[in-house]
Amino acid sequence: MLDPRPIESVEVREYRPGEVIVREGASNRYFYAILQGEVQISQMDKSIRILTDRDVFGLENYYRGFPYSTTAKATKTSRIATYESEFIDEIAYAKPALAATVMRSAFLQLEQTTSIAEANIPYGETINLDLKEYNDGQVIIEEGTSGTEIFKLYQTEGGLEVLKKGVRIGIIKNPGEYFGEMSFILNESRSATIRSMGKSMVEVIPVQDGGLERIINENPEVANKIITTLAERLKKMNLQLVK
Repeated sequence: MLDPRPIESVEVREYRPGEVIVREGASNRYFYAILQGEVQISQMDKSIRILTDRDVFGLENYYRGFPYSTTAKATKTSRIATYESEFIDEIAYAKPALAATVMRSAFLQLEQTTSIAEANIPYGETINLDLKEYNDGQVIIEEGTSGTEIFKLYQTEGGLEVLKKGVRIGIIKNPGEYFGEMSFILNESRSATIRSMGKSMVEVIPVQDGGLERIINENPEVANKIITTLAERLKKMNLQLVK
């Protein structure tokens, strides 16, 4: 593999309270990192979320392949770094610390918007590792427990049901979909129970001690795929919030 290109911000700029950083309809060429301050994200004049120091926004528009679908406005004096979106495919190789920031921020935004929309988000793809078989009704992940493994669905007869407090909120059914990553990234207990419907084969990524930065440094392909998936999931959740 060729050495990664250097990834540096295009600019670092200070925005005053009320000043727009990017508007709906703008080019998806850039994504943004908040170095200091507070930013409101809105869509169709409806506030979606408030972001603060070390949060990142804009990647979902790049992966969507369309102009910006949200508006970002400073609510306090804010220092914002601007990055070229096309570099995101190389970020885990060239800037592991920035990749970690992107992943943490996207997960926290998904956690926030999921609780608001009360909807489950489809998962994405990761890599092949250890394979384990689960029978009908067998629990793969139990809500409230601890664990750092990340899982990928290999094959299934009826899918994997996602339960919160015993209520089904979604089904994971497509080979290549992964789950369990939020607990690892946010260092929190499992937020849902995952149970097999029929027989299922699941691949397991056994994340070792060392935290997020270690997995990015040792497995940048995984990090890049997770970042891509996060952007896709955040895009879908943004659309659900304004329905």
